[in-house]
Formats: sequence, structure tokens, C-alpha cells
Amino acid sequence: MNNTLPKINSNKKICVVCEGFEEYEYLKTLISLDLFSSKYDIDLKNAESNGNIPSIYFYYHQQNSYDIVLIFCDTDREPFEDYKLIKKKINEYHDADVASDIIIFANPCTM
Repeated sequence: MNNTLPKINSNKKICVVCEGFEEYEYLKTLISLDLFSSKYDIDLKNAESNGNIPSIYFYYHQQNSYDIVLIFCDTDREPFEDYKLIKKKINEYHDADVASDIIIFANPCTM
């Protein structure tokens, strides 16, 4: 009889909603290079456009399956109204000014 208990995964689960294919592939490559601690299980979601980011974020946040849900999108297009709208929707969803802590703005093609 086997009396050993199954190992409980105590890793922190992180969901990252990527704006599109560029951001998704960029982070997927970084993950494949083992640059992140094994303490983290990182799950990438491809929003396929910045207009889809809020609804995908809301969906995975409400699932309560992750320790944190983050957003990764670029800032290479002016005049940035889309990004201001994303931040506004995230803040309204949380009823607090938290978007700056949740959204990672970058420009992967120049990193």
C-alpha cells in the first residue's frame, strides 16, 4: 500500500493576456529560455487585438484560477486612445485605480 501523499503544486499561477501574436510569441520565447523562476506557472493568452484585451482579462480574472492576471501590450501606435480605454475599463472593473499595476506596456519589436 502506498502511503505517500500526492505532491501539491504550490507554484504561483500567472495569467498574461497578450495583445497579439507579437507579444504572445515574444513572451513564449522568453519562457522557453527558462528565464523565469520555476516558482511560477505562466499561462499566456493571445487576445489577437487590443480591443479584445478587457473582455479576456475579465474572463480569466473572474475564473479565480490564477494568483494574478496581467496584461502585456505594446505602445507603438499613437495617439494611444485605445490604451487609455483599456486602462479605463480595467479601473472601472476593479472600481479602483489599478490598471498601472496590471498592465505591462512595452514594444517587443524593439526589445
